[in-house]
Amino acid sequence: MRTLRNPCWGLVLAVACVFAPRVAADPASPAPYVVSPGDVLEITILAGGERQEQATGTVAPDGNVTCPLLGPVRAAGRSVPELTTDLQQRLARDYFQQPRVLINVKEFGATIAVSGEVRRPGVYRLSEAHSALGACTLAGGFTEFAAARGARVLRQRDGKTLSLRVDLAQVRKGSREDVLLEPGDRIEIPRRLL
Repeated sequence: MRTLRNPCWGLVLAVACVFAPRVAADPASPAPYVVSPGDVLEITILAGGERQEQATGTVAPDGNVTCPLLGPVRAAGRSVPELTTDLQQRLARDYFQQPRVLINVKEFGATIAVSGEVRRPGVYRLSEAHSALGACTLAGGFTEFAAARGARVLRQRDGKTLSLRVDLAQVRKGSREDVLLEPGDRIEIPRRLL
């Protein structure tokens, strides 16, 4: 086993371990984006190192999107990586050797809801606000009675409601990270206790 010759490297490694980002299997961590009806997808098919096909389509209310060469494909309710893998397998079976599929969500058709102590509570398109603070800003900002420190993002995950507490006062100051929103999220801003 080799040892470090310079004791400063030991200190550097210790500091790096302490301040390194922690990765945990946190249920609140962002999951891959799940496609929803109304989303606009750009699908690019690459094979042999060159672009073979490219199309942009809207996910229909029935959940399907039209894919080049394959026709209608079920997209809603599937994550982008899951849909990408499925399209690659289908194209490899019938059309190309080792195709590569790129899917870019150009517009989000999904919605989020903002309620409580904001000036304009309501339902907004996810494409207009990707974070909790952005959604509150879109909803006209906080009222004078808002308790931004006690904000909650309610999210459906595996049939259960997950409640994420987020201190939007700290997010506004830049000392905390904002929560990225997912389709169907609800942001609740409670009333401040006097």
